[in-house]
Amino acid sequence: MLAKLSFFIAMLTFALAYPQNYGEVDRKVKSYPHFNSLTALGYRIQNDFNVDSLRVRAAFIWIAHHMLYGKVKDPESDGTHKITFASETDKLKKIHHLVNVKITRSFNARKGVCIDYSLMLHELCRQFGIPSKVIAGVAKTEIKDIRGEQFFKNHSWNAVQIEGKWKLMDPTWASGHFNSERGQFERKLVEHYFFTEPAAFVKHHLPSNPDWQLLDRPLDAKSFYGAPIYFPDYFGKSIALSERTPGILEVSNKEANYIYFDKIPRIHDLHYSFDGSPELKKMGFRKIDDKSYRSRIRLKKSLKKSNGFLTVYLENKPILNFKVENYQNN
Repeated sequence: MLAKLSFFIAMLTFALAYPQNYGEVDRKVKSYPHFNSLTALGYRIQNDFNVDSLRVRAAFIWIAHHMLYGKVKDPESDGTHKITFASETDKLKKIHHLVNVKITRSFNARKGVCIDYSLMLHELCRQFGIPSKVIAGVAKTEIKDIRGEQFFKNHSWNAVQIEGKWKLMDPTWASGHFNSERGQFERKLVEHYFFTEPAAFVKHHLPSNPDWQLLDRPLDAKSFYGAPIYFPDYFGKSIALSERTPGILEVSNKEANYIYFDKIPRIHDLHYSFDGSPELKKMGFRKIDDKSYRSRIRLKKSLKKSNGFLTVYLENKPILNFKVENYQNN
């Protein structure tokens, strides 16, 4: 009995301390000196951390903290370089060489796009002996992407296997965002994109291979495109949008529309605005049943745009974007 109690206390202590380990990992990695190669960085991470999850976190943070988003001139692997090969083995060898050239150039420049971020993280995990996969698919980021009609791969991210379970992450999106107004990349760690729960990840990332949704019931492309845009601050809160709420709101003669939620905070601070306006309007809710709430949104009858949008805010942070269409004007 005493042995069981000691084991329980030890596990509880580890569980309580575990989240703090990431903070320690992050601080140590951000203070690393300059490395001349990705391999050298990998050796340092292996020496500093002896747990797979912490090694992955270290690699993830180094990439997010040091890489700048942008294209690197790479004539050997920009998609126009042709290779000739004598056998399948020779083909794989030459492809591997091109990938290594791409990784090296991006690492040396400390700059790259999503595939560069993903390849570097994948290569580091390979060096650690951790099963890893670069995943290609679609990332939904803009209002125009809602109700998309074509499925094409425009993004890449990663999956790693930790203790027999696959984990999803996106080092590119976690590193920050491009500010179109300032015309520059702004670095800011977005924690949501590290080891993201599959049900949350599929709300903004749709892999070309449904198996990599890691869900028992994969989402289809129509449902993915028909849903609103989810921002990072939506997740981890006491809020859940109902599946009955589409990503497109229509201007109607009654100037009203409804947004349904399955869960909202007991004391909520939810507002909305049109087309990025600083004027926020408070959302009122009516309880429909034990598991559903409805908010009535007044859509402007005078709306002329066919691609307007409505943003929902929680605690003054954007959490959802809906497309607003006026079919009367189309």
